[in-house]
Amino acid sequence: MASILKVNTIQDATNSNTAMTVSTGGTTSFPNNPCFTVSKNASQTIPDASATKITFENITDGGNGGRNINKGGLYSNSRFTVTSSTTGIYYFWTNLLFLGGGDLTDMYLQWNKNDVTQSLNYHNTGYGNNARYGVFNALTMMNLDTAGDFMELHIYANTASGTVELNYGDDTSNSRCVMGGFKVA
Repeated sequence: MASILKVNTIQDATNSNTAMTVSTGGTTSFPNNPCFTVSKNASQTIPDASATKITFENITDGGNGGRNINKGGLYSNSRFTVTSSTTGIYYFWTNLLFLGGGDLTDMYLQWNKNDVTQSLNYHNTGYGNNARYGVFNALTMMNLDTAGDFMELHIYANTASGTVELNYGDDTSNSRCVMGGFKVA
């Protein structure tokens, strides 16, 4: 025999915090589900052949003309850190515009959990097959299952000469370096 549960709002048992709503059309909403989209407010120089932490300075929820999201305030100091009530599996993504001082011979992103690399994303060609510049899109999923677990993004670039710049564009309408994530389970 099938059972049907009809509700519009699900709240926690003690504090009346809304965990989920269901509209009359069947659309669900999770208003406190951790998620973020952050951006840079300045270009960042990446030294040759050195793994470097990528910094994202625009982190205020609603900042950058409303384009930044930091639901729950878990993204701070270029690091996403979970609490005891927000542990779980997260999906992370990034989009970075890079400009190399010379042809890039090797380039990858490191998704680190608690300072240990969990995933690498390699890049092998630039815009218009020019190995000096392009867009790096990458993603990963990570289990942040203990309070205090954190994720950081690092980049490694080996160039024939010079350095690599992560070009931010501007922080009003043309964000060229962004990163985000959200809890999936």
